[in-house]
Amino acid sequence: MPRPPSRRTRRLALATAGSLLTASALAGPGLGTSAAGGHVDAPGVIADPQANITDVYAFTSPDDPAMVTVIADVQPFQLPAGTATPLNYPFAAGGARYEIHVDSHGTGRPDLTYRWTFRTEDRRLFGAGPIATGRVRSLTDPALRFRQTYTLERIRAGRAPQTLVKDAPVAPTRQSAAVMPDYGALRGQATTALPGGGRALATQAAESFQADARVFGYFIAGTAGPVPGYLPAANPLAAINVSSLILQVPKSEVALNGDAARNPVVGVWATVSRPGADLAGDLRTQEATYRQVGRLGNPHIGFALWGSFGATAKPGGPEDRFNARPAEQDHNDRDFLASALDPAPPHKIEAAGGRRAPAGPRTDIRALFLSGIGKDNGAKFGFDLNTQAMNADADPNSLAWADELRLNLTTPVTAAPDRLGVLAGDLQGYPNGRRPNDMIDNSLLRMLEGEPGGPSAAGLLPKPLFDVQPKPASDVFPYLNLPHALP
Repeated sequence: MPRPPSRRTRRLALATAGSLLTASALAGPGLGTSAAGGHVDAPGVIADPQANITDVYAFTSPDDPAMVTVIADVQPFQLPAGTATPLNYPFAAGGARYEIHVDSHGTGRPDLTYRWTFRTEDRRLFGAGPIATGRVRSLTDPALRFRQTYTLERIRAGRAPQTLVKDAPVAPTRQSAAVMPDYGALRGQATTALPGGGRALATQAAESFQADARVFGYFIAGTAGPVPGYLPAANPLAAINVSSLILQVPKSEVALNGDAARNPVVGVWATVSRPGADLAGDLRTQEATYRQVGRLGNPHIGFALWGSFGATAKPGGPEDRFNARPAEQDHNDRDFLASALDPAPPHKIEAAGGRRAPAGPRTDIRALFLSGIGKDNGAKFGFDLNTQAMNADADPNSLAWADELRLNLTTPVTAAPDRLGVLAGDLQGYPNGRRPNDMIDNSLLRMLEGEPGGPSAAGLLPKPLFDVQPKPASDVFPYLNLPHALP
């Protein structure tokens, strides 16, 4: 067991992480750490950070097991604001749509969509300068000069959108500790109750992503370095913030026919779309159309299938095509399906002198991303866990390959969670949904290397010299920690 890092070691690691991220932000995309690169999965989102979906989480609410919580994080690498550095990271307004989709039939088509659209009220002179002119004690404080609100709609397949809340407040970008001394109170004011039960919150939050920086070398280059055991597992994201959409609703609202016991599995993913137009037609006669520019279900699909991230991928390549494609069209993309059956990282590891790549076709990886863990769909776990084929009211002939983060709503909340999830015997963890404290990349790497159907690949990542991660997320809504701020 490695010794825990001392306070001085932790401060040094976080300072180093902050320096790397600051240098990356100043120098431009592609110069940051590979761990940071994992939050930019496709070239198309490099220039559009507000549309960059970094993580999707879906889990039974530990403080209320009758509810399910879904979180979509966007706009990564937010440096903490301070008195001398008043920063602002708003959600995209002007018609952009942030959406969380739920598929209970297993067709790749959303049966239910939750849509956020944002409106900005900017009272700053010429729309520039600090967002607050003094201490902010509430969301209506006159000192707060930049505000956002949102409308949240619920859209069931084949029905008109239903407005759940209108002009709900957004928790602003946290400024210095002196300007916003009680951000928890501001976040509480921004938490909005939903009709029929549930809550919604749009807020800045501390980055919760748990990561071992050594893993990314294996995804990209096939090796973590000459002596991986002496490298730290320090996470450069531990000192920064992200924008989060947090939604908690009754399980009966998302389950097929409202019956989670009979139909326990749902697939979840998030998208961002921006308004546009068809330039080939007459713009005077067109209504606004929307172009999907961001998408995420399972984490790090670019790393896992192609061994790439935004700065190393070719514009217009499979990563960008994935971001722009509806999930229901995944099964029509032959190259995408071929990549799921023959992922790149195991071959890179073998070429770098590591373990031999498992024999293909990798039906286990196709099942992991495109159908969930089932006994008879190519997964190697040997039991049914979270495939929509388990839903009694789903048509087995309509099931389609589609990337979704699949969650079994009936899996009991784990009393002692293991951050490696299902691979470590914790059936409530990734890839059965995903909790904020799950360290998905380590288990993902091991599954790419053939577990659980083959020999363990745990030896690829020996115990690190020290491990610095974000503060664990809470077990109480809204789960994510308050954003970092400077004095």
